[in-house]
Amino acid sequence: MDKRKRKNQLKIYLTDEEKEVFEKKMKLANCKTMSHFLRKCVLEKEIYVVDLEPFRNLQWLLSNATNNINQIAKATNTTGVIYKNEIESMKKQIEKLSREIWQIHSLVLNKSKESSGD
Repeated sequence: MDKRKRKNQLKIYLTDEEKEVFEKKMKLANCKTMSHFLRKCVLEKEIYVVDLEPFRNLQWLLSNATNNINQIAKATNTTGVIYKNEIESMKKQIEKLSREIWQIHSLVLNKSKESSGD
Protein backbone atom coordinates (compact mmCIF):
# COMPACT_ATOMS: atom_id res chain seq x y z
CA MET A 1 0.00 0.00 0.00
CA ASP A 2 1.24 3.49 -0.91
CA LYS A 3 2.12 5.48 2.20
CA ARG A 4 2.64 8.71 0.29
CA LYS A 5 0.96 11.65 2.07
CA ARG A 6 0.81 13.90 -0.98
CA LYS A 7 -0.90 12.04 -3.80
CA ASN A 8 -1.99 14.91 -6.07
CA GLN A 9 0.42 15.98 -8.74
CA LEU A 10 0.32 19.33 -10.54
CA LYS A 11 2.02 20.15 -13.80
CA ILE A 12 2.79 23.64 -15.12
CA TYR A 13 4.26 25.03 -18.32
CA LEU A 14 6.61 28.01 -18.25
CA THR A 15 8.48 30.03 -20.84
CA ASP A 16 12.26 30.02 -20.57
CA GLU A 17 12.11 33.46 -18.94
CA GLU A 18 9.44 32.38 -16.45
CA LYS A 19 11.44 29.27 -15.59
CA GLU A 20 14.50 31.39 -14.94
CA VAL A 21 12.55 33.68 -12.59
CA PHE A 22 11.00 30.65 -10.90
CA GLU A 23 14.39 29.07 -10.28
CA LYS A 24 15.87 32.32 -8.92
CA LYS A 25 12.98 32.72 -6.49
CA MET A 26 13.20 29.08 -5.48
CA LYS A 27 16.90 29.55 -4.72
CA LEU A 28 16.20 32.77 -2.74
CA ALA A 29 13.63 30.86 -0.68
CA ASN A 30 16.26 28.19 0.11
CA CYS A 31 14.08 25.45 -1.36
CA LYS A 32 15.83 22.42 -2.80
CA THR A 33 12.88 21.11 -4.79
CA MET A 34 10.13 22.61 -6.88
CA SER A 35 7.55 20.80 -4.75
CA HIS A 36 8.89 22.30 -1.55
CA PHE A 37 8.96 25.79 -3.06
CA LEU A 38 5.40 25.56 -4.38
CA ARG A 39 4.07 24.22 -1.08
CA LYS A 40 5.85 27.04 0.73
CA CYS A 41 4.35 29.65 -1.63
CA VAL A 42 0.85 28.23 -1.52
CA LEU A 43 0.55 27.14 2.10
CA GLU A 44 2.66 29.68 3.99
CA LYS A 45 2.05 32.94 2.16
CA GLU A 46 -0.92 35.22 2.66
CA ILE A 47 -2.87 36.52 -0.32
CA TYR A 48 -4.18 40.05 -0.05
CA VAL A 49 -6.91 41.72 -2.04
CA VAL A 50 -6.19 45.43 -2.10
CA ASP A 51 -9.00 47.93 -2.47
CA LEU A 52 -7.45 50.81 -4.40
CA GLU A 53 -10.44 53.12 -3.98
CA PRO A 54 -8.93 54.98 -0.97
CA PHE A 55 -5.83 55.65 -3.07
CA ARG A 56 -7.93 57.01 -5.94
CA ASN A 57 -9.70 59.33 -3.52
CA LEU A 58 -6.35 60.34 -2.03
CA GLN A 59 -4.99 61.08 -5.51
CA TRP A 60 -8.04 63.23 -6.28
CA LEU A 61 -7.64 65.16 -3.00
CA LEU A 62 -3.94 65.69 -3.64
CA SER A 63 -4.56 66.85 -7.20
CA ASN A 64 -7.29 69.21 -6.05
CA ALA A 65 -5.09 70.68 -3.29
CA THR A 66 -2.18 71.10 -5.70
CA ASN A 67 -4.35 72.91 -8.24
CA ASN A 68 -5.66 75.25 -5.56
CA ILE A 69 -2.14 76.00 -4.31
CA ASN A 70 -1.06 76.82 -7.86
CA GLN A 71 -4.06 79.13 -8.37
CA ILE A 72 -3.41 80.90 -5.07
CA ALA A 73 0.29 81.25 -5.87
CA LYS A 74 -0.48 82.66 -9.33
CA ALA A 75 -3.01 85.15 -7.94
CA THR A 76 -0.66 86.16 -5.12
CA ASN A 77 2.26 86.65 -7.52
CA THR A 78 0.05 88.74 -9.82
CA THR A 79 -1.68 90.91 -7.20
CA GLY A 80 0.61 90.61 -4.19
CA VAL A 81 -2.49 89.81 -2.12
CA ILE A 82 -3.60 86.55 -0.53
CA TYR A 83 -7.03 86.18 1.04
CA LYS A 84 -7.75 84.59 4.41
CA ASN A 85 -10.60 82.45 2.97
CA GLU A 86 -8.18 80.96 0.43
CA ILE A 87 -5.80 80.01 3.22
CA GLU A 88 -8.67 78.51 5.26
CA SER A 89 -9.88 76.54 2.25
CA MET A 90 -6.39 75.14 1.67
CA LYS A 91 -6.04 74.33 5.37
CA LYS A 92 -9.29 72.32 5.27
CA GLN A 93 -8.17 70.43 2.15
CA ILE A 94 -4.79 69.61 3.69
CA GLU A 95 -6.48 68.42 6.90
CA LYS A 96 -8.80 66.17 4.88
CA LEU A 97 -5.83 64.83 2.93
CA SER A 98 -3.99 64.16 6.18
CA ARG A 99 -6.98 62.25 7.59
CA GLU A 100 -7.18 60.12 4.43
CA ILE A 101 -3.46 59.33 4.61
CA TRP A 102 -3.76 58.43 8.30
CA GLN A 103 -6.73 56.13 7.63
CA ILE A 104 -4.83 54.30 4.88
CA HIS A 105 -1.77 54.08 7.12
CA SER A 106 -3.88 52.58 9.91
CA LEU A 107 -5.47 50.04 7.57
CA VAL A 108 -2.09 48.91 6.24
CA LEU A 109 -0.64 48.74 9.76
CA ASN A 110 -3.59 46.65 11.02
CA LYS A 111 -3.32 44.25 8.05
CA SER A 112 0.40 43.93 8.70
CA LYS A 113 -0.20 43.09 12.38
CA GLU A 114 -2.92 40.56 11.44
CA SER A 115 -0.63 38.76 9.02
CA SER A 116 2.26 38.62 11.48
CA GLY A 117 0.05 37.22 14.23
CA ASP A 118 0.53 40.08 16.70
